[in-house]
Amino acid sequence: MQDELLWAAAWLGRATNNNTYVQSISNSDGGTRKMFSWDDKYVGAQLLITKGILEGKNSGNGNLVQFKNNAEEYICNCIQKGNNNVERTNGGLLWFDQWNNLQYVTSASFIITVYADILAKTNSNIQCNGGVVGPENLISFAKSQVDYILGSNPKQMSYMVGYGSNYPKQVHHRGASIVSIKNDPRPVACQEGFNEWFHKNADNPNVLDGAIVGGPDQSDEYIDSRDNFKQAEPATANNAPFVGVLARLAA
Repeated sequence: MQDELLWAAAWLGRATNNNTYVQSISNSDGGTRKMFSWDDKYVGAQLLITKGILEGKNSGNGNLVQFKNNAEEYICNCIQKGNNNVERTNGGLLWFDQWNNLQYVTSASFIITVYADILAKTNSNIQCNGGVVGPENLISFAKSQVDYILGSNPKQMSYMVGYGSNYPKQVHHRGASIVSIKNDPRPVACQEGFNEWFHKNADNPNVLDGAIVGGPDQSDEYIDSRDNFKQAEPATANNAPFVGVLARLAA
């Protein structure tokens, strides 16, 4: 809950130009986080406050500077230039967790991309432990993660369903794995859908175009099976930040 209060205060501070919101939680920076996700929003709040500091809207002194330090350390760790770098697979994908790892990769790429633009607009750089990092370095790293997700990886597989010729065919998704009523009008009860379709060893009858699945394991391997929910399950948390990254790369 603390991260969500901080997240709300950071947005209210920007929307109203009233620094009271930010100052009220200036002691709740959250430290350097390991990931940015739907369940841990500290990095997003830290980045908003950092943006205000670089724009001269928030004070760069006192407790608020720690928000900037923590946001930048998270980014440095992601791009392999920090004090506690995020692990990577042999193929170069950031590795956070065995369950739906790509949700953390897409959110990290989004943070990195957004901060690249902030740095460019404020003529700034990051002083990481591994050296000075500029906006172009951040964009390049984010692109490497996008390229991996879309097929530039050891398995030559796109983890966005429907993109390219080789992508997950047995996505862990009820709507995609049950045949359309247009092809089979029989009513399907809840357990019938599970028993008849979930365990069926066949491609999904419906292609869930655009969905990003959980992705490969730490060895860059992927088992295309509905039962393999840790790798095969899509989520809005995977796609939402990815849209922002793609929009920036297409600009």
